[in-house]
Amino acid sequence: MAGGELAAAHGAAHTIGHAAGHGAGAHISAPEETWLHFLYLWFGIPDWLAVSLLVGLGLVGLFWWQSKRLGLYPSGFQTLWELAVEFFENLCRSAIGPGGEKYAPLIGSFFTYILLLNLIGLVPGFMSPTAHPYITVGLALASLTIVHSIAIKELGLKNYLLHYFERPFPNPFLNIALNVITLAPIVHLVGEFSKLISLSIRLFGNIFGEDTVIFQFASLGMITLHAFGLLPKPITVPLPFQLPVVLLHVLVAFIQAFVFSSLTAVYISLFVAHHEEGNEGHGTVEAAHAPSSHG
Repeated sequence: MAGGELAAAHGAAHTIGHAAGHGAGAHISAPEETWLHFLYLWFGIPDWLAVSLLVGLGLVGLFWWQSKRLGLYPSGFQTLWELAVEFFENLCRSAIGPGGEKYAPLIGSFFTYILLLNLIGLVPGFMSPTAHPYITVGLALASLTIVHSIAIKELGLKNYLLHYFERPFPNPFLNIALNVITLAPIVHLVGEFSKLISLSIRLFGNIFGEDTVIFQFASLGMITLHAFGLLPKPITVPLPFQLPVVLLHVLVAFIQAFVFSSLTAVYISLFVAHHEEGNEGHGTVEAAHAPSSHG
């Protein structure tokens, strides 16, 4: 895949350079075409962005419509979604701890949106936006921005910043010396950046790979009969060589959506757990220095 990514990067650089050489009005062709390609031709909105916006608007419309039909005794879609809500509440409670269920809407939203972005590429005339790195990087940035916003809210700005420093000693000067020598704050920042890379590249690589394999097998099925001379050239009857890979793609789509949303919950728990441990340690120190009340 590395060679393909280098070739794509070279092609993109060549296209941009060619456009720059012909002025700002030069036309840059889109690499993929879907039913929404007219948005690119009219407004310059790439297909991968248009499809992701369509999925988002579709989810908003679906849940708004379903919210008007909620009943005391659930049935149909409401039953399915209540089971999903309970599942994500249990997931957040186990990953983050008591009170973690309040993050279930966030984690569930990430899972549902990413799952649909992964699967919509199986619909003829559409593509999987998560097979494009801009979408996966954007999702990772959104996830980490929300995680750090939650951390600032839960810890406060001072404790959030202190999270990036090691403080094993009671003497502040020793702690400063330790952080200067070990470069602990820089290591923490590199770790945060690696989360961005991990979330985005994992999702992009898996979905892009699956889509590429499906396309290659579908192409193989279309040319096989012609290769054996069983059909005349103008007639195309594809053989479903890609069906086993499609089933694998559905499984990978669920797994990758679950991994992304679960890691978001884990990243929240790292800040919350650190905050709780700090409070427990502070309470222990205060208890140790409290005057004895033996009478």
